[in-house]
Amino acid sequence: MDLAARFRAIIDGFCQAVAVRGAARNLAPDTRALLLLLWTRLRRAAARFAVLAAGAPPPRPRAPKPRPARPRAPDLPRRRGWVLAPIPEAAGIAGRLRALLEDPATIALIGTDPRFGRILRPLCRTLGLRPPPCLRRAPPAPKPRPPRRPRVRHPLAPANDPPNRLERATPLWLARAPPARA
Repeated sequence: MDLAARFRAIIDGFCQAVAVRGAARNLAPDTRALLLLLWTRLRRAAARFAVLAAGAPPPRPRAPKPRPARPRAPDLPRRRGWVLAPIPEAAGIAGRLRALLEDPATIALIGTDPRFGRILRPLCRTLGLRPPPCLRRAPPAPKPRPPRRPRVRHPLAPANDPPNRLERATPLWLARAPPARA
């Protein structure tokens, strides 16, 4: 069985578990809406994976088109493994996905096209899996530090003062004090 078919079978099982839980009468309406959104995203992920696995050409760079303002679509939760509570069957699906991601053929396929990461990283997070090394993003480059300002000596300080005030034998205010009257 090729990788796209294996991934499709995993997603089909996941969608079936979502459908079983969504058909339950004891769910709140917002939970049903969340499961419908999850179902849609899973189906899109399976379709995108199949297209990429078939060898889709890289996307052509295009100028962004202005889009009319519209209300933002609802988001899925972002917590790692959030789907395991409402859909306990997802634990078995997570094991099947982990086995697929550990397959050398899958690792080689993911290494050829980084677009697989956009499909698989959110799915791993949803199921509570740590992404394998081939899916992990490189850490961002550290920001360059701003150049240090040159140290300016106080104009009243004597030239032979040590640079560190902690190393002075006597405090500067005592060194400049007028002589004591006798």
